[in-house]
Amino acid sequence: MSTYALDPRTTVLIGSITSGLMAMVLTLLARATPLPVPGLRTWVAGAWLVFAGLLLLGLRDWISHLATVTLGNGAFVLAYIAWLAGTRQHFGERLRWGPWLLAWLAMAGAVTWFAEVQPSYRVRLVVVAGLCCFISVHHALVLLRYPQAERFGRTLGITLTSSWLGILAIVYAARTVHAALFPQGDSGLLTQDAIQIIYTGSFTVCNLLLVIGFATMASDHVRARIEEQAVRDPLTGTLNRQALFECLERERSRHGRTGQPFCIAMLDVDHFKKINDGHGHPVGDRVLVHLCRRMAALVRPHDVVARYGGEEFVVVMPQTRLPEAALVAERILLEAVQVDRLAMPAFTVSIGLAESSTDDATAEAIVARADAALYQAKARGRNRLERAALRLVNA
Repeated sequence: MSTYALDPRTTVLIGSITSGLMAMVLTLLARATPLPVPGLRTWVAGAWLVFAGLLLLGLRDWISHLATVTLGNGAFVLAYIAWLAGTRQHFGERLRWGPWLLAWLAMAGAVTWFAEVQPSYRVRLVVVAGLCCFISVHHALVLLRYPQAERFGRTLGITLTSSWLGILAIVYAARTVHAALFPQGDSGLLTQDAIQIIYTGSFTVCNLLLVIGFATMASDHVRARIEEQAVRDPLTGTLNRQALFECLERERSRHGRTGQPFCIAMLDVDHFKKINDGHGHPVGDRVLVHLCRRMAALVRPHDVVARYGGEEFVVVMPQTRLPEAALVAERILLEAVQVDRLAMPAFTVSIGLAESSTDDATAEAIVARADAALYQAKARGRNRLERAALRLVNA
């Protein structure tokens, strides 16, 4: 009889201990993270279920079959479903628990039947490994459907987690096929052969690395939110002034390299002080938020809306000439100010429009021309659009 440096029981119990430690790390991460991470607490619950499942599976023949077979496999499969639910939550979705719980109950019933009534490790293995393979594949596909998650491209955590889910699915698929086609040992999970040792070792390592993947996804989410907060206006969610000028410098550099023009619209809420004085600052804030949401819906996806300061905003329109930009500005002038008068007071905006020019030595230069056009719109009665001259002429 062949002997091996590691046996399946030792592998599974070591995996249980390390899974418990990783679950503890993930729990501490959930408590210490400076920002809420959607789905993290559900991932934590899944990690503790993996710990419990591995511990019960490793105690095979030392405790009752009901505990080690039914509860052990049940905890393990439920952990995968919880991890899937956590990932759905992370992307702002909800898992339809009904079908998954029915599949889990069917698995638990089949495992119990083929452990207590008609003992067959082979059938139990096909049922459990097959279901784990299906969940892992589905989970990986959920991640791969979000190639631009978090607005910063596919993050390291998403890449790691989807990769390890794919490897785990291959491990379970290979074990399912092997169990279906070849006889299995009499000792079940604890059979002393190379296939079983490789199988238990592989799925144990993959589960540990999945926990690391979820921790990395949580870290990526916090980093992305902090980076976004650094460039976003906290009230309106638009870019702040610093991010605006970085965007304008990029567009100005592109204009210098390619000759592609861009336009900016600078707009201001008319008589905004009267709104604050007459209705209160919270109502004034609602007006600004409403205006920004309407503008975001009226411009193109690659256009940029930024808060310049106070009630002044700038819309950057890449690869756009002045006539096309004027059409966008006219839409903003007419449609962005439409409100339900029961929710907030009526208001209007004035807009100054400027097109990029080789005479603009800096981003501030084109902003100054748009600002001068905005001043003209204010001076000529407000609630109107004015186009800037190519360059400002000093008096």
